[in-house]
Amino acid sequence: MLLSPAWNAVPTPTYFTGRRGAVQVSPDRSWRQPSRAWLLSVSALGVLRGRVRLRNSRDARDAIRQCLRENRTMPVLQALPEDSLQQILDTMRRLELEPGEHIFQKGQPVDAVYVVESGELSVVKPLKHDEEEEIEATSLGPGSYIGELGLFYDRTCMESVRVRGDTPATLWQLRREDFYNIIDRLAADAEDSKDECEIVDLEAEPPSIFVVSDGSGYSAGGAVSLALKQFEYRYTGTCQGVDVTNFPYIRYKGEIAEVARRARHEDALIVYTLMREEPRNAMIEEVQRAKESDKPLRAVDLYEPLLMSMEDLLGIPRKSEVRATLRSRLSDECINMVEAIEFTRKLDDGRHPELWSQADIILIGLSRAGKTPLSFFLAQRGFKVANYPVIPDEEPPEDLFNPEHQQKCVALTIQAQRLHAVRQARMTAYGSAKSMYSSLENCRKEVNWLKTFYMRKGPRWPVIDTTNGGVEETAAKVLKILQNLKGVEKATGQFANPSIE
Repeated sequence: MLLSPAWNAVPTPTYFTGRRGAVQVSPDRSWRQPSRAWLLSVSALGVLRGRVRLRNSRDARDAIRQCLRENRTMPVLQALPEDSLQQILDTMRRLELEPGEHIFQKGQPVDAVYVVESGELSVVKPLKHDEEEEIEATSLGPGSYIGELGLFYDRTCMESVRVRGDTPATLWQLRREDFYNIIDRLAADAEDSKDECEIVDLEAEPPSIFVVSDGSGYSAGGAVSLALKQFEYRYTGTCQGVDVTNFPYIRYKGEIAEVARRARHEDALIVYTLMREEPRNAMIEEVQRAKESDKPLRAVDLYEPLLMSMEDLLGIPRKSEVRATLRSRLSDECINMVEAIEFTRKLDDGRHPELWSQADIILIGLSRAGKTPLSFFLAQRGFKVANYPVIPDEEPPEDLFNPEHQQKCVALTIQAQRLHAVRQARMTAYGSAKSMYSSLENCRKEVNWLKTFYMRKGPRWPVIDTTNGGVEETAAKVLKILQNLKGVEKATGQFANPSIE
């Protein structure tokens, strides 16, 4: 069963199989009662005893249509054509349930979805296995939905759901049978349209559009998709399509030249949104050069007309380097922190030893000894941290023993019993509670080997026991040890933990 938190619902517990986003009703389609919204819920038909109201109000119909369109857990509802969605709305029935009445009970099969117009639901589970006494696992208010997968295949209810409190609930029912009748008709229509489409030159390459951006390209791609809808009547009828290729995060002149070369070769249309000066000027140059040749380059700048009009309206020039403007507003403290976090993320778990020379601190220890949480705690205080997980009988990279790095190294140790507990919890979450990796015997062997390794390979490394200390306490010890060493002179002192001053 899948749960989604409502606008005011209690967060879904972790034992549920998933979580879905709430559906919000826009102000222009608000309910006559402030508390009303929609909730998707799976149910067994035999449990319900509510009265059926066959006439749907216009406000309710508009609201549920918006809910279905914005339901991200069921993409098919977003993709359905409008007439099919209206057919779904026509098949739904409105039910009114009394307080305490069950929508479905644990162990029952599900074959329908219920949309709650008003009221609140309670999800309950047995207090203990095979006991009749129940506790409320969570409550679901307006805007939530649960168990929508019951529309697609047979499922068994894992918890019971009933109307909560003293207020009745109003629900809308969509049966799987009705849903599939609509889907089957839609599939048949699609198959018929394939047979009826005009046969064209199948060897001809479909038209191509290149979406080019110095960012994610979402805005340009969305504009292209919307524009193509104006031509669907043609390409649906001829069994053809349009190839759209995205080129995000374009930053350099050479990248623009390669895109332009491919566009000429494939006779593609380039649609671009380039704010950075270098790629933008390079694209303008490519277009101008193409005009002077015998093979023009088709390109459309989505933002230029808008920016020119805004410059005229506001009376000020644009500033192309938006990111540089943002950086200038950031304090040096914030910039150092962000750079440290990015560096630490990149070098986590022994990656990129060739960059250890840029680190302020290098943490060494066994797997699950607390290196990564400690690394990111220090990174949020401006320190660039690398960490390396030592493994018995595996030779570390030579960079770890570089004389220039030794003043940055801090060795972490942990007691075997604590290491066993941490690894056991980790492996249990992965369904491998009895793995050799997490066994107490193996943890003892690794801890004993680690002591020998430190004596042989890092006799000058300071050693910190992380068994009973929290991340903040261990970080304070690290900074206390290193504050007078050359390895952290470049780190930002203003982030030092007050406990070590």
